[in-house]
Amino acid sequence: MWFLLLLVARDIFMFINIATLRRIGYSPLQVSFIGKAATFNLMYAFPLLLLADGGNSLADYARAIGWALAFWGAALYWWSAALYTAQVRSLRLSSREEA
Repeated sequence: MWFLLLLVARDIFMFINIATLRRIGYSPLQVSFIGKAATFNLMYAFPLLLLADGGNSLADYARAIGWALAFWGAALYWWSAALYTAQVRSLRLSSREEA
């Protein structure tokens, strides 16, 4: 549950960034490679974590690899949010200078 809350918190954070962009007249930002890598990790982590629910040796390997991908995915997910936030801040400052 804590992991899900970590990911949902990032999405709420990004919703605020996108709302800020819309308010100052910009469309959403272009996706980044780091964001794509985060999505890749998370998309492979969740099926592996479901597979890890079994009781055999394959489940043990799936659990280790699944959690590794999940942690890397979450870290990259928040890193991409930080980069997007820096871009939003830059656009906000430039829009204030133009006004």
